[in-house]
Amino acid sequence: MASGRLGRTNRVFPSVWLSLSLPYPGGDLDALVHSALEANTPIDITSQPALWGGKMRGTDATLCSIGTTEYERSNDETHACDLVQAHLIEILSSIGREKLDFYFFRVRTNAEEYQISGALQALEWAKQEGHVSHIGICCDGPSLATLGAWQFHDAFEVLLVERNHYNSEPYDTLAPLAKERRVGVITSRPLNWGFGIPFVSLPEHWRLRNLTQSFYGLSLAQAVIADLAEDHPVLVGVRSPEEVQQAVKAIELPRPSGLEAMLEPFIQSFDDEEQWKALLTCEHPEIRAAAMRRTR
Repeated sequence: MASGRLGRTNRVFPSVWLSLSLPYPGGDLDALVHSALEANTPIDITSQPALWGGKMRGTDATLCSIGTTEYERSNDETHACDLVQAHLIEILSSIGREKLDFYFFRVRTNAEEYQISGALQALEWAKQEGHVSHIGICCDGPSLATLGAWQFHDAFEVLLVERNHYNSEPYDTLAPLAKERRVGVITSRPLNWGFGIPFVSLPEHWRLRNLTQSFYGLSLAQAVIADLAEDHPVLVGVRSPEEVQQAVKAIELPRPSGLEAMLEPFIQSFDDEEQWKALLTCEHPEIRAAAMRRTR
């Protein structure tokens, strides 16, 4: 599994990080937070900072947040700086702390240079004043947009980038620069292949149920996480205590073999238009929504 110090942070972190999302209908919110805290790993609170932060007050959990995109609408460098500072103040107020462990500068489009410079100025000030421990960059759009924002700025200690077994293009594009600049890498969306639902939720609807067999005690989802965690820490989205436990346990067993062959039918199904059209009438609303996104 990924080990050693994480880039310029000069710190060692667990191989699985957790990104909290609202529980499934009927799920226990407090149990999810408790389970995440028990895992003793970095926790991403981007989805609902006020909610998660309020429930984690008084803890020493390592917290991270992906930054605002409001800087994209700024009309000068000072405006961009102000917008990022305002978001950071909002996050710190939500968690009731003076310092956030990780704040990721989010890049989803080609921004103007003055917008990038203003946003980074706010983050550099925040770090100097002790309000952010580590500044990262998050690829949340085309990888070339992130590359364009990054190549002329060297303020980042870590990179957060999508990587899974269906699409590794963003990682393949940005990982070489991360290595060159000794920047740590955290990969994300290991189970979400792009249409808003974990691929492991689909087999029974694609008549692939027999392919969810376990690998040496690992479920298919755990095997995917464990495989990616061989290289870098993996940020895993979780919505229940059970998912937290499964994600954390994924790294306890050796790297699975035969995973690529097991995933091939899923990849073929993801590329099959007829498969998705058939799911437009699925009884499960989240499956229907994913099919609608795919067939647009």
